[in-house]
Amino acid sequence: MRDPNYTWAIKNLMKEKNKIKVGVIGASGFTGEVLTDLLFNHSQVETIALSSRKLEGRNVTDVFKRLSIKSDIKFISPEDDAFNECHAVFLCTPHGNSMNICENFLMKKIKVIDLSADFRLKEAEVWNKWYDAQHSNPELLSESVYGLPELYKEDIKVANLVAVPGCYPTVSLISILPSLNLEQKIKSIIIDAKSGMSGAGRSSVDNHLEKEMLNNFRLYGEKGHRHYPEIKQIIDSLSEEKIDVTFTVQLLPIMKGIYSTTYINFEGVLRSDMVKIYQDYYDPLKNITVVDKPPDLLDVVGTNDCKLFLQTTTTDNQILVTACIDNLLKGAAGQALECFNLMFNFEQNTGLN
Repeated sequence: MRDPNYTWAIKNLMKEKNKIKVGVIGASGFTGEVLTDLLFNHSQVETIALSSRKLEGRNVTDVFKRLSIKSDIKFISPEDDAFNECHAVFLCTPHGNSMNICENFLMKKIKVIDLSADFRLKEAEVWNKWYDAQHSNPELLSESVYGLPELYKEDIKVANLVAVPGCYPTVSLISILPSLNLEQKIKSIIIDAKSGMSGAGRSSVDNHLEKEMLNNFRLYGEKGHRHYPEIKQIIDSLSEEKIDVTFTVQLLPIMKGIYSTTYINFEGVLRSDMVKIYQDYYDPLKNITVVDKPPDLLDVVGTNDCKLFLQTTTTDNQILVTACIDNLLKGAAGQALECFNLMFNFEQNTGLN
């Protein structure tokens, strides 16, 4: 398909001091709006293409009133040739779309950062089961790199196709990773996560969800949430022993943020200082802070940060990890930009501060 020795000409671009030309397909949703604002503020990026079938021809600044920078760019069709002039394309499409357009960009040596679920799972059969459809490009599943910088930073740097994790797997895996490094075996993990409405998408919020959730609170995905196999896949890949994982989600009557409580049950007596273990694990990394009191969602909304708080519980050999993120930033657009920065040899947080 492509030259296996292909590497993007980043060094030449940087020598010429050219900005990286980027496009966003599916830019009209909540995530697309946040990502567009981040890209407009990135000192090394020139945004040349934003697509929306519904908004085609309209000025992005007229549609997105909260953008911090004015722009003359207009929404175009996702089939517009302007996307073929990009060095990187972000795909903010619903699942089932990216798999059909991704290869076209890769063949043209355009890097792809996919924010959909199409390339997060490594087995097509698992994807087919959880998304109730047939994956049309399963050969690319092995090529995609899972875009969790806390775990796969070096792989992301050399990737051509990055699958940005879902918002729930992001906060869940960050809560768990240091515990998987211990000699003490984990018996089971229970993840109980609550999300703001924006995770359901702009059309759902505008059409009915905002009214339904006023002064309300709701369990959903009770038959199994599609982010479960994504979480389980990473845990299984890092653990020598089988770990039982329970994952439940609820919807909060707020617009942004995820608040997660994760119960990690160990086999045998837990003697380790878990706070120090988590601090040592995350201190060298970006955007993750272990705090000394339970975090509020307002501590992270509007940022690319994740706050973690650890405590023991009344259950023997169990720790409780409380974590929160902004689902549209660290859980989506912000993490996508981290991956972009790593892929193009920029400092990881460029454009995020």
